[in-house]
Amino acid sequence: MNALKTLLLRLWDSPTFTTWGSIATRLLSSFIVLPMVLIKFSAPEVVVWQLFATMTTLLLLMDFGIAPTFTRLIAYANGGASVDDLVDMRKERQRSSAEVNEQTVHAVFATLRWLYVRVGLGLTALMCIGGTLSLMHPMAQLDNPLHAWLAWAVWAGCSITSVWGNAFGAALQGLNRISVLRRWEIVTASCQIVTAFTVLFLGGDILALAVSSSFWTVFNAYRTRAVLFKEFPKLKAVPPEAHPTINKVLWPTVWRSGLGHLMSLGIMQSSGIIYSHLASAGEAAAYLLALRVMSILTGFSTTPYYSKLPKLGELYSRGERDEQLAMAKRGMFLSHWVFVAGAITVLFVVQFWLTSIGSKVSFVSDKIWILMSIAFLIERAGGMHMQLYSLTNHIVWHIANGVTGVVMIGAAMLMYPSMGLQSFPLAMILAYCLCYTPYAVYLASRHYKFSVPAFERHASALPVCAFAAVMITYWVVKSGMPVF
Repeated sequence: MNALKTLLLRLWDSPTFTTWGSIATRLLSSFIVLPMVLIKFSAPEVVVWQLFATMTTLLLLMDFGIAPTFTRLIAYANGGASVDDLVDMRKERQRSSAEVNEQTVHAVFATLRWLYVRVGLGLTALMCIGGTLSLMHPMAQLDNPLHAWLAWAVWAGCSITSVWGNAFGAALQGLNRISVLRRWEIVTASCQIVTAFTVLFLGGDILALAVSSSFWTVFNAYRTRAVLFKEFPKLKAVPPEAHPTINKVLWPTVWRSGLGHLMSLGIMQSSGIIYSHLASAGEAAAYLLALRVMSILTGFSTTPYYSKLPKLGELYSRGERDEQLAMAKRGMFLSHWVFVAGAITVLFVVQFWLTSIGSKVSFVSDKIWILMSIAFLIERAGGMHMQLYSLTNHIVWHIANGVTGVVMIGAAMLMYPSMGLQSFPLAMILAYCLCYTPYAVYLASRHYKFSVPAFERHASALPVCAFAAVMITYWVVKSGMPVF
């Protein structure tokens, strides 16, 4: 009994397990809410609803330049770093057992509070303008566009609260309170699923669904704020103001990170918006659904690694390199396995599942899903190495993803007239193999002085080989051809 209690308490406080629980709860939405949307909504309505989700993803991507930076700075302070230490985090510090540097934490949090209100206003305005323009063509295909436009107004209007709430979430993660944050996310997401299901069961349309979802978005932001101040009461008295040294460190990192994310995952998500203007409603809905599933899968698979980033930041701050690299390899290994298992499961299950529930929307072909899986697997491998290097706070995502994005866009434009939808994942594969992933691995290996073959033998070799074996075998058995 004591062993069971110890195990449950360990899982309760585990950043990885609770993050998985949070993502699993959102994944549950795909098995409860999404099927009802696919059954009750027409194909044009599904396209519009999925585009709402895409806009939210793009909004979060634009914020990714800021939230991870603050999380990294606070985690570094959690390892005992001073404000002056933040100026050049590439410089190796001596091993230290220093306690949390509260002065640095407060300086970073003051700047965080000052910045996020302004960022929320700016990003919301940008999303309202860009999103409205992107939705005009899909909205025109609806029988009742008025309700859909009202739904978009509610959805976009609540986004500022979502961005504002990310400030408090970033602080909780940096202070290594991930498990507390994720446990509350599980509760909120569960309530959101119940509410959305009830709305759809009672015959609610896209407007009613948007109102119910937006309510929980606002609730989530205020709840995150309350949790942070309960865990760290002293932070409540920290006024929002820009600290000059933090600003000096922050801005180069923020714009590089934000631009890098937009040129990477932003382009992937934007491909759904572009395709919605080029293809029929049914084809666009299938591709947007595949992007949605892939977003859930990548979020779930990166948890074993990304949930350790604050701790990795502390280890880096204290100069504990061997422990840091050992933890990074374990996280990458588990992340690769989760992605591989998920991609294979989707390949065998999703289309059967859609058919069995009577969905009005189908899934993309096996060929497209396999290509998408390869592209995202390569991107995630590079992404985890880039995150490892980014613990130095020397951000080069704008270079890596900028070049990668240009190659990706150019390749997709050249291939689309003759290859159609498959040009998008093929362009991703080409760009990531040529640019992003080799560059990320090179930077990490050079800074931490590790052998790439030796590192990858423990971090990725086995799951990648298993993925290749299953996908090749599946395609050979199905088509009788060893190539696409």
